[in-house]
Amino acid sequence: MKIRGIAAAFVVALAVVLMAGLAQGGADLLRADRAAATDTQRTSTDTQRADAGNGTEIELRTVSFNMCGGLCNKGGTGKLPLIVDEISEFTPHLVLLQEVCWPQYEWFKNTYAGTYDFGYTPLLTNYTGCGASDCSVNMDSDPANDDKRCWIGQVVGARGVLGSKDEIPLGGERYQIKQKDGGPVEPVSPARTFNALCYDATLDGVSRKVKGCSVHLRAFADDKLVNERARVAQAANLASALDQDIAAGKVVVVGGDFNTLPQPGKTPALDSFYRASAAPGGGIGRFYEADHDDTAYWEKPTPLCAVGTDTSCRTGESTIVNLSPLEGDKRNSKIDYIFFSETTAHATLSGDAIPMYLKDAAGTVITHVEAEAAKGTDGKYLKVSEHAFYRGLVTVTATSPVS
Repeated sequence: MKIRGIAAAFVVALAVVLMAGLAQGGADLLRADRAAATDTQRTSTDTQRADAGNGTEIELRTVSFNMCGGLCNKGGTGKLPLIVDEISEFTPHLVLLQEVCWPQYEWFKNTYAGTYDFGYTPLLTNYTGCGASDCSVNMDSDPANDDKRCWIGQVVGARGVLGSKDEIPLGGERYQIKQKDGGPVEPVSPARTFNALCYDATLDGVSRKVKGCSVHLRAFADDKLVNERARVAQAANLASALDQDIAAGKVVVVGGDFNTLPQPGKTPALDSFYRASAAPGGGIGRFYEADHDDTAYWEKPTPLCAVGTDTSCRTGESTIVNLSPLEGDKRNSKIDYIFFSETTAHATLSGDAIPMYLKDAAGTVITHVEAEAAKGTDGKYLKVSEHAFYRGLVTVTATSPVS
């Protein structure tokens, strides 16, 4: 394989949101505009959102979504309007997507022409899961003759204009293996090429320099923790590479599928992102995670840090969508993240993971309620992706802080 580097306004004005957020916590800020659990139609009443605050603070919104464009959607575009509905509901500044087939990327690019600017990098260039049955033409050394229907990778979209592209090599490409339920170790084929796709972006209504990155780390588990060590190294490489951008005064936003849990004792890969003040266990990083004070932490029923304090959390609700009732909580875990390099106050951080089940077998109606989801002949839920659509926001200063 060749290796080469993919709505509605808030109910209150920003100033009011910030004061309320100090009392109620960041996660509530996102959930305040969601329908009740029994209401599957989440509609927008005002398509104009205020991008900036009072001139000194800016509300920055991001979505990250592993859309499973190959495995779940075979490279098709039929379900993409459902994703557009979710994007329109939140009107983010940055759209960070993973596992996007090239034809799907082109669909987004054409659909959003004049509104969002999109860029792409492949994770795989010889992948038959996106609709092309023969990708052998992509195995030579000449990318000019590639069948791009064999490409699947990451996307960065900006509500504004993308600037310079920065593909950051993450490493972890040697000895790619997988192991199921303690069985034999097998090679991952075709092997992946791991680059974080980053762009400097000029965003509508945002005066700060912003850098957005879409990332997909190594997947799979194994008894010898080969894949976990690779993820630790990949996350460290990315965090270290972004130090220079943070030092230059940019707001750096990283979103994607990290394939790792937030608990430090189990999976240390995210130590390079979480700050020393993050509970529990801290980290060595410079980032705040959007869903920092969620009470749905699966090991403890209460938040791990006090809302409104100077402490952030290594926590958050599940970003994996159940496959069937028989699997229960086994598939409920957090592996998708949105990280921000700064915040004006911890209470302005907010994250919300939204499952996208299909309510009808034709795949034309969405529901966020598991009990209302349609099932296939195999008894599994029908859905856009096995990952949740993850919304995150933060408030940052309108001017770069003095370092």
